[in-house]
Formats: sequence, structure tokens, C-alpha cells
Amino acid sequence: MQLHPIHETIDTLVDLSTSLDGHLRKREVQFLASLPFIAATGSILEIGSFKGKSTIILAKAAAAAGMKQIFACDPLSLTCETDPKDAFGEELPRLFHENLKQHNVQDIVQFYQIRATDLARIWDKPLKALWIDGDHTYAGTISDITLFERHLSKGGIACFHDVLHGFDGPIRAFTEKILLSESFGECGLCGSIGWGQFLDGSSATTTQWEKKLRLYTKLSRLLPFIIKKHTGIKINEPLRRFYRSMIPHSAIVPEAWIEKMNGCHD
Repeated sequence: MQLHPIHETIDTLVDLSTSLDGHLRKREVQFLASLPFIAATGSILEIGSFKGKSTIILAKAAAAAGMKQIFACDPLSLTCETDPKDAFGEELPRLFHENLKQHNVQDIVQFYQIRATDLARIWDKPLKALWIDGDHTYAGTISDITLFERHLSKGGIACFHDVLHGFDGPIRAFTEKILLSESFGECGLCGSIGWGQFLDGSSATTTQWEKKLRLYTKLSRLLPFIIKKHTGIKINEPLRRFYRSMIPHSAIVPEAWIEKMNGCHD
């Protein structure tokens, strides 16, 4: 794969992201924009689109990588307790589609305005990337990864948003389904995105297991604070912030990360 233009493509999308309304930091945009360039076969599926910020980034990156289409799924109703509060359900479908049209990606995105559980009943495509950013409850996040992980191709990436942002779903699903699972090898955090690379039958190496368990140990320190928060128990906020600061979640170097993922895929 010719990697030289990838850096310019990703930098352009990071710059674009600053004008898009949504909840992604620059390092997270950089990570998402890298996904289409991994060598695993299959499509990209986004679960949870909101106003379309990540949808636009993924679509433009996919086009730059030579992909004709990505897929996205969201009921656009904002009925879940964990949904963002900076929009109203009745206006969201219009905002989402207007944003896609404004950035000329409406023909790249095949969108399903349904819940992921409904999409799973008809989904039959292999996936090179699964981006989960919808229902952040534990039941919702676990359902999303459980329903779609079987469609991941060897070397494909599953990733969750908001692992470090106080919701119980993403952090618990990431620790249970990625870090403690034999199905995933390489893993990490980029900003609040937790990600893992699907192995498809092969075994994680000793080095990968050691890395996963180190990360699990650090993340598990946050779980009591999250449970206390959701049950109304007062937490020691400075201690929570200290434990969070100990978790590695720096930006990736796109070309190096892509090359590493493709090397693990071979």
C-alpha cells in the first residue's frame, strides 16, 4: 500500500473536523480517519451517527482510500438516556442529512435509520472496521459488539467511543469484549476511543496478552467510580482523575499505526 498521501489526507480531515458539530477530539478524528487504510477486507459500519461528524470523517477517508461506500446506523430519535443533549430528536434527521449533503458524502454513506438490533437481523457483510458510538448503556454497548463482532474480518478493528467519559457501557464492553477476549490481539486507547484488532481464530501472543492485562488493570480502577456515580454514591473526584491520568490514551502516528495493523494482519 502506498502510504505517502495518507498523512495529508488525515491532516485535512482533522482540520475539517473543527468546523463540524459533534463530540470528537482531534486525536479521535485522526484515529477514525486512519481506519479505511488498514488492509483487512470488508466494509466500515458506524453505529451511532448523531449529527454526522464521524460519518463525514469516515466517508471522506474511505473515499481517499479507494472505498466506494461506508454504512451507518442510527434511529436519530435521541430516546436513550445516554444520548447527547445538544440537539432535539425531531430536528436530528434533518441536521444529519443536511450535514452529509453539505460535505458531499451522501452518496458514499448507506444509512439505516433504525436501531442496531434491527440492522443485525439483515446484516451479512464482512467488516474491516466497526465503530460503536450509539447507546452508551452497558446493555446497549454489549449488544452492539456482540451482534456485529462475528462479521469482523481477520485484522479488522472494533472500536468504542467514550471509554473514558464516565458512561458504564463503553468501558465495561471494552474491558470484557476486547481486553479479556481471546478474539482480539493488538489494542489500545486513543483519546477516549478504545480499540482492538480481531484475530479470527488465531491466538493473541504473550506480549499482546500482557499489554491487554496491563490496560485492563488500569481501566478497572475506574469502574467503582462509574458504578458509584450511576447509583448516586458520592465519589472521590480527584482520585478518579488521578487514576484516569494513568491510563495511556495518546494520539496515534497514523502511518506507523496503519503499518503495524497491516503487519499483524499478514
